Amino acid sequence: MKILPRLILLVFYCLLAGSQIQAQYLHPKITEKKVTVHSAVVLPAKVEITKESAKGSEMMVAESEQISNSVLEVVGKALQEKKINVLANPFAPQSGPLDENRKYTLANIQSRYDALLPKLINKSKDVKKGRFTLGDEVMVLNLDKATEALIFIRGQGRVFTKGKTAFSILNPFSFDFPFVLITIGIVDAHSGEVLAFTKPVGVSKVLKDPKALNKLIANSLKKFPAAP
Repeated sequence: MKILPRLILLVFYCLLAGSQIQAQYLHPKITEKKVTVHSAVVLPAKVEITKESAKGSEMMVAESEQISNSVLEVVGKALQEKKINVLANPFAPQSGPLDENRKYTLANIQSRYDALLPKLINKSKDVKKGRFTLGDEVMVLNLDKATEALIFIRGQGRVFTKGKTAFSILNPFSFDFPFVLITIGIVDAHSGEVLAFTKPVGVSKVLKDPKALNKLIANSLKKFPAAP
């Protein structure tokens, strides 16, 4: 088998993933400094991880929840480093149980964002033209009056077993690789306009390396301006 071309392809993949770390798109109001974000609320994240083996794929439920929480914390830290105040999240588990009204409201806003997400991913450049919005219905979340932006975090990734990894490397017809894609949407808390969208891609091992994950997220938000 021609292993060398596969290794070259693997290296190319990793380089490509690294180059996409900078894939970030800003609304004209941000680039023209008409809007500056001083404070934000990070909504519950959703990062789904699948384990791939020779037998097939399996959703890693517990790991997905753990990674979702880790990514949420890392995003919050990256925002704070930009001097953006991360306000207390009233929807976080530690804030106590939610009543049915609050559950429905949060689920509705999250669903609206999920419905918009495919367009944000496939037509990311349109963020620069100010074409995406969730509408002013975001205000029904009734967050702290100081809240200027909502942060939506979504992601998906694949981790391979040793057997699957070996098969992928040795099989010249396989183009499967472990990866993680994390998307971050920054939405105006009043108008619902998508102010920024970023979609960093990396190899899935960054999920087990806090420093690598911090770097991935920090680089993906590099262009978003810090609060004065």
